[in-house]
Amino acid sequence: MKETFKSEKGHLVLTATFDQEEIRKASDKAIRKLSEKVTVPGFRKGKAPLQDAVRYLRNNDVTNATIDALLDRVNNESMKNEEFNAYFKANRIFTGISPKADLTKFSNQEAEFVITYILQPEMTKVGTYKDIKTNIVEEEVKDEDIDNFIKSLALENAELVSVDREAKEGDTVNIDFVGLMEGKPFDGGSAKAFDLELGSKHFVPGFEEQCVGHKVGDKFDVSLTLPDNYPEPLTSKPAVFKVTINAVKEKQIPEVNDEFATTLSGKYVASNLEELKGKVRDELKKNNHRKYVDSLINTFLNTCRDSSEYVIADEFLDYIINSKKEQDRRNIEKQGVTLEEYLKLIGKEEKDYEEELRRASLNEIHSALVYSGISREEKIAAPTQEEIEKRIGSKLNDFASNYVKYLKQMHYSEEDANRQVNNYIQQIISSILYEKVQTRVLELNGFVDESAKEEKEPVEETKETEQTKDEGENN
Repeated sequence: MKETFKSEKGHLVLTATFDQEEIRKASDKAIRKLSEKVTVPGFRKGKAPLQDAVRYLRNNDVTNATIDALLDRVNNESMKNEEFNAYFKANRIFTGISPKADLTKFSNQEAEFVITYILQPEMTKVGTYKDIKTNIVEEEVKDEDIDNFIKSLALENAELVSVDREAKEGDTVNIDFVGLMEGKPFDGGSAKAFDLELGSKHFVPGFEEQCVGHKVGDKFDVSLTLPDNYPEPLTSKPAVFKVTINAVKEKQIPEVNDEFATTLSGKYVASNLEELKGKVRDELKKNNHRKYVDSLINTFLNTCRDSSEYVIADEFLDYIINSKKEQDRRNIEKQGVTLEEYLKLIGKEEKDYEEELRRASLNEIHSALVYSGISREEKIAAPTQEEIEKRIGSKLNDFASNYVKYLKQMHYSEEDANRQVNNYIQQIISSILYEKVQTRVLELNGFVDESAKEEKEPVEETKETEQTKDEGENN
């Protein structure tokens, strides 16, 4: 058997050829194997002499068995090939898709198989990521920004107070309603003691507007046509809602003064308004700096991404898109609607949705390749165990064993629990590596982020990790 390997457009193409003698041996082997299953008159099954059993074999069966024998030999011997194994050792072959085997030639004199493996996406050229010019500047904090932010804090702390007047836009009305279609209630069209903010546009178009001008105790009909993006049988149907106003509430926003400043909690705890303004200024400065650094990083990395060259097999991209689509489908079906119904509700064509998935998937693949490409070019070291443990705030072995223990208590299988833990740790490793790449790219473009030199805090722990740590300490 002769083998040749060729990397081509995101595929590894293995071509295996057999000569006449090899085909004859494979055919003889196939005949012997098939003969063992033949019943010949006068003999027990599989015990007839070969020359007698052959007369009972069908040509198609012999041909197919010969082809299978040759293909088995390709699979067995290719794994012994040093060139082929190098792709596996380097994790370059994508195992999520089975290889495609084509028999391109077959006769008594010659046979040829072409087996196509899908390769992991590859960056063939790392684009520009050094000495990039940009006009991005860090935004200054103005007094107006501070005042507006404190106003937003006051709005967040507003109270809803019942009022004895007609409802107007911006008020919240508490209502009972029953939706009728052709005089009969329909599923999902009724509720009691429902709070609705008028003007929020959270309800069926036309409903909120018809509540304006009514006061407590009013009973009235809201007539409208349901939207065309509603699921059947409600699509574009006229409906009448019987509405009762239970309460009308308006927002009472606290006055911004020293007293208000003392009512806040968390990072905005203050003894007076002046101190609150100082804390808000510091927070806004920090936010502006983070936005500035993020904008620089995005500009530098996007420049690299757009000027790089990639090889991505169409089959790999389709696999990623279909995986994302299936994940969306499962999440949406948990809410009681199908993906198709959901797309109709939000007014999106399926082809547009799939095109968005394609763009997002390509961007994710390109971005991941940019990070790995730059880390390779700059010889950025992979995160050490010490760095990983510092980020998760625990010894790696302790974290893994406690997390697995917790997941198994939550009825995960051991295999699924280990997979979850490994995925989490891989995310931490990627996060640390990405930060190193970002820091290096900023330096290569003449910017040193002083805030990045500060000690990194451990990642925010989920309830699961907190519980597993507690369990570890208690054991």
